[in-house]
Amino acid sequence: MEATPPLLTAAPGVNAQEEVKDGEPVVKEEVEVKEEHQEQAEPRPQQASKYDKLPIKVEEKGEEWEEVDERWTGLSMPNGFISGLLHWKAGGGDSTAHIQTGESTPTKERGGGEVGRSQEESKEVAEGGEEKNLPASEETPPETQEGSQSEVRSQSPISQLEDEPRCWDEAPLSTAESWQDSLAKRCVCISNIVRGLSFIPGNDADMSRHPGLVLILGQLVLLHHHHPRRKRTPPSYQREEEQGLACSRDEWWWDCLAALRENTLVTLANMSGQLDLSLYPENICLPILDGLLHWMVCPSAEAQDPFSLAGGFSSLTPQRLVLECLCKLSIQDCNVDLLLATPPFSRQQKLYATLVRLVGERKSQVCREMAVAVLSNLAQGDPMAARSVTLQKGSVGTLIGFLEDSVAMAQYQQSSHSMLHAAAPPEPPSINMMCRAAKALLAMARVEENRTEFVLHESRLLDISLSAALNSSVAAIMCEVLFKIGRS
Repeated sequence: MEATPPLLTAAPGVNAQEEVKDGEPVVKEEVEVKEEHQEQAEPRPQQASKYDKLPIKVEEKGEEWEEVDERWTGLSMPNGFISGLLHWKAGGGDSTAHIQTGESTPTKERGGGEVGRSQEESKEVAEGGEEKNLPASEETPPETQEGSQSEVRSQSPISQLEDEPRCWDEAPLSTAESWQDSLAKRCVCISNIVRGLSFIPGNDADMSRHPGLVLILGQLVLLHHHHPRRKRTPPSYQREEEQGLACSRDEWWWDCLAALRENTLVTLANMSGQLDLSLYPENICLPILDGLLHWMVCPSAEAQDPFSLAGGFSSLTPQRLVLECLCKLSIQDCNVDLLLATPPFSRQQKLYATLVRLVGERKSQVCREMAVAVLSNLAQGDPMAARSVTLQKGSVGTLIGFLEDSVAMAQYQQSSHSMLHAAAPPEPPSINMMCRAAKALLAMARVEENRTEFVLHESRLLDISLSAALNSSVAAIMCEVLFKIGRS
């Protein structure tokens, strides 16, 4: 007689349900049975996007914002939102990364069908790369390739860059986070404090001896100032579809960048009279030298227009502040040596041309005198610099014209006729400034190759040296210039 199998019983206090499977009884706990009923009653909604699969993480309150930003960047969400189920229920849409613009639009085959390019392939084509395995693409004739290469070689490296730097394309909406706005306000506040301290007499000497401050100021001079390369495409009136820079999470700093740059240049202008860059290593002094020289020759409107925060009513421009910095820095011979040694040499030529142009402008007497001081200090610093200044178009005649205008204003002030006018006569340049212009001509005349440039201006130099309104110290320098010319 076969024994009946024993009945399986649940543990005490646990309700069990018996179920037969493959001839063997199976017992399920009551909790599992309830979960199955709930899943059948409430079906799981379909995934609206791949982002719904990401696990949910709870951020702790005391976590630093740097770690939060790293986690956010790791999600690779360019539009700054999660395109999930809840986002769709709230009335939102999906990301626009799938939209192809520009050269990524579908192209037609010869047979009439359309073939769409992938984003990677269109990006390579936009960057100038060759199209690989793409239908309906024609090869460029070798004559066109040789012509384009010769065109690039014939142009200088500076001409291949755009005059205007990369700037902020303001968007209608601001996506800056609260911590970003707070950080920007703190940076501007600190820079305002440093700028205010630099105005107090005596602080410039202490601030110029602080390597940390000089390092930060050097890094801020050209921060995010980049000139893109010129595009070798025919001109068109159709604007390229590009993502707005203001909508990018990584470029929230555009709002405070102009204020930081203005405060930096003003602080440097106040400190330059006491700043000795030879005391610092290359990683501290080179950014300041490179930044100041770049702003001096930068052809962009940003360098020559007043700062945007001033509302257009201020006369302060980046180029004028840099001119003041160079004027004060060039007083010390060690700074002159560093300025002349800062590459590239082509930028030095542009610097001399810019200074000569400023000397010839009579509307702004302040900029005119500062340009004379910089030219004089650089020309006396090295014979090669004196030769380069002389080779600039009209440099000798422009410096002589500055002295002629100074003598004319001095004669006008001394004449009895000027006393009859109600308006005050214009103040002539100081004797020190006239000596600087004369010393610049003397440094240029000492170079033997430059003496031929003075032959046409010998009579003008003689008239200046014989003027009764000319100071004796200036006249002595002009006589030495005539003596150097006469030896040629």
